[in-house]
Order: sequence, then C-alpha cells, then structure tokens
Amino acid sequence: MGQAVLRAARRDRRAGSLRAARLAAATLLLGALAGCGQGAQDASEPEDVAEAGTEVTTLDAPAPEPLVTATPDEFSEVGDLVEGFPIDLLPVPGDAVILVTSAVPVGDADVQEVSLNLRTSATADEILELYRTALTEAGFDEVTAETTDSDLAAEVTFVRSGGDEVVTIGVLDVDGARTVTIGGRVRTAE
Repeated sequence: MGQAVLRAARRDRRAGSLRAARLAAATLLLGALAGCGQGAQDASEPEDVAEAGTEVTTLDAPAPEPLVTATPDEFSEVGDLVEGFPIDLLPVPGDAVILVTSAVPVGDADVQEVSLNLRTSATADEILELYRTALTEAGFDEVTAETTDSDLAAEVTFVRSGGDEVVTIGVLDVDGARTVTIGGRVRTAE
C-alpha cells in the first residue's frame, strides 16, 4: 500500500508541475498579447501556479531586428555586383546569376572583406580554372589544404602578401547547377 501512495504522490506532483508549466506559458503568452509593447502588466498570479511554487515573470523584450532589411547597405548588393567589387580578381562566369556581393572596407587600410555568391551551370573544374587563372596572375598562390569531410564539389584557398590576403572558394553541386561561395580579404591598392 505504501508504494501505491508514493506512486500516486509522484504522479500528482508531475501533473502539478506540468499544469504549472502550462499555466505559466499561457500567462506569459496572454501577457505578451495583451501588453504588446506596453510594458509589464500588473496581473495576479493564478492560484494553481502559486500552489506549485512557480513564479511567473513577464519580460518586456525589444522587437527583434529583421534578418533582411528593406534596403541593403552601401557595401553589399543583392542580385548584382556591389560598387568597388574587385571583379579583376574575382570574375563572374558568363551565365552566372549573382545572388549577393559585398566589398566592405577594413578601417583606414586599403583592404576589403569581400564575398561573392552566385549560381552557374559551369562545372566545378571550369569554375576553379576561372578563379585559379585570375588569382595566380594577380600573384596569389594556391594553398593545399587537408582534405575535410565536406559536401562541397570543390574547395580551394589562395593567399598573397605572406598570407595577409586570402580568398577561399567553395563550390556546391545543387540540382544540376553549381552554387559558388567566395569570401576573403584583399588589398584594393594591388
């Protein structure tokens, strides 16, 4: 009989905790809906929550900033090359659809953090040859990296200026086309 009572007490405690959690969540949701942007509301604590020993606190948090802004900043461009992008170092394949580019100055130095994302029907070998030619003619050296377990069709890194400038290229095969992601740091004066 003692075991049955103990099991019943545990079950009641779990049910009370679950009920308290549900009430707390409902209270927070209702408080958020009722007081959207108006600050904390003075609300009495529901009786079931008080019995379970759970304290309900309503927090006023600022609205999250949107991930996508209505207008891009001056250093990025969606669907086209951003002004100042180093197209001589990072040419775009003829059939490419540019997804997004950026060329962000780094402080007062003649350095940019650059990125280029595009889709193309060119093969991974054709893409790598395009960038290998442009970058090695500009004095970059290809760096052989250890092979990592990756879903990329190709991945290569180029460096110049003793490693101060770096460009990494990744090619992903998706539905018969390639998505190319390029990112790095380059000098604008070279």
